[in-house]
Amino acid sequence: MKTISTLFISIIYIGFTTNISAQCNDVELIIVTNTGEWAEEMSWNLYNENNLIGSFQGIDGSDYAEYTTSFCLETGCYFVEALDSWGDGWNGGEIILSFDNNNSTYSLSGNSFIGYQEFELGQNTGGCEVSIYGCQDNQALNYNESVTINDESCVYLEEFYVSGEGNPREYIFYKPPNALSDAPLVFVSHGYSGSAEEIMNYSGFIELADINGFALCFPQGQLDGGDMYFNVGYNVTPNNATNEVQFFTELASYLQETYNLSSENTFSTGMSNGADLSYLLACEASETFSAIAGVAGTMFNNIINNCSAIEHVSIMEIHGTQDNVTYYNGDLNDTFWGPYPSQEDVIDFWVSNNDCQLIESSYLPNISTNDGSEILLNKYSSSSTSTHIWFYKVEGGGHDWPGAWGNMDIDSAEEIWKFFQLCIDDDLAGCTDEYALNFNTGATVDDASCLYEDSSDCENIRISLINGWNMIGFSCTENTDAVIAFSSIQENIIIVKDGSGNAYLPDWDFNGIGELERGYGYLIKVSQEIN
Repeated sequence: MKTISTLFISIIYIGFTTNISAQCNDVELIIVTNTGEWAEEMSWNLYNENNLIGSFQGIDGSDYAEYTTSFCLETGCYFVEALDSWGDGWNGGEIILSFDNNNSTYSLSGNSFIGYQEFELGQNTGGCEVSIYGCQDNQALNYNESVTINDESCVYLEEFYVSGEGNPREYIFYKPPNALSDAPLVFVSHGYSGSAEEIMNYSGFIELADINGFALCFPQGQLDGGDMYFNVGYNVTPNNATNEVQFFTELASYLQETYNLSSENTFSTGMSNGADLSYLLACEASETFSAIAGVAGTMFNNIINNCSAIEHVSIMEIHGTQDNVTYYNGDLNDTFWGPYPSQEDVIDFWVSNNDCQLIESSYLPNISTNDGSEILLNKYSSSSTSTHIWFYKVEGGGHDWPGAWGNMDIDSAEEIWKFFQLCIDDDLAGCTDEYALNFNTGATVDDASCLYEDSSDCENIRISLINGWNMIGFSCTENTDAVIAFSSIQENIIIVKDGSGNAYLPDWDFNGIGELERGYGYLIKVSQEIN
């Protein structure tokens, strides 16, 4: 929900002490981080207004540890954004801020996902007013009392009536302001005993949607005693007749029509029980969901033996070899949940079904060496069925959502969206620049085929930008350095991003994009409306 971008300039400190400058001629800020229980859930970001200065992310196995970070900063107003991926505070963790011979301690307490600590360096005027973006409606699920600027990100638990059912089902829907017409739609489903709000908070999908312009639906399961879950035919719930496939397909159609979302690019993902459900949708709702991604889920025998997908569906799975809930090697004798095959057998089923071939197998960089795990990624593809299968084998990983807890080498949501984006790119390539002569309204990925009227310069080209994120196309005849192209609005630019994740950051005098290329699109975030 925050609109501050943290993707390109964050400095991550995990498990060691770092000094930004050997000699500080401004104000030295020292942050001592003491982790508590569940250190992997604890993180913080340090900001000066919209600029990210540094970050900390705890890791699995680092409970009750101390880390020291030093910054050399100019005088001014700053704030720390405190985050907990599970939403139960820092469980004894805290940070100590030391500067100007002053010390202050802050801890995220209670059932909290997020909190803020403001402070002033050097000036001591007592007049710091930092801008914190978020939801100001105290009736919303994501209300944040620390927010100073409402960014239209509020979400609510909404109701939907399935045909023939008397009681409504619940869900959370979010469409970022920058989402274009026919934007993709991603369903994200929680695990057994979880909730829509919980997975919305820990998964990281909201921030990805803000950046990439896709819509999100977080469905709510139904109560089984005191636990919320989705009906996928578990042995333990033999009397549950809830038709989840009908709920998901009807809700998808409603959201597509109501919010002008893509019926071609609708996807499903989820954790554990939510991943089990995604496999069910791949088998029984392939006309609605063109790709699914599971985290710590599986296909139970009753699903795999009766799978009747009409369309070919692309499949992704992230699974730990030490998962103590959904066993990596399966359990054909499970009488509680029901028998299910090994995860490798599940992947082999889809490889065979989709006529795929292994095209790549490699270990991902072991960025977090203290989390006790590493990831082998196997990629399969098929030109005949236009499908992909990605299997992330988390060696040593548990029943986790990597990036929030457990393995910290990847961010699960980012990997899932990367996979869905690949599936989108396979759909229809063409010119996506509305200013081009051959603009294709149906194209979902730009193939650099855009044609333009000949023009030797761009001095007379004008664009309008809204406050926040915008998508623009570069239509000049000649490629132009980003610094030159944006020179007239440089002071209003927070960040510009190309399709490969490279960034131009004027405030940091950093140009990772280089030249803007004719026929390509760029995401640009500005601090105010520009006409």
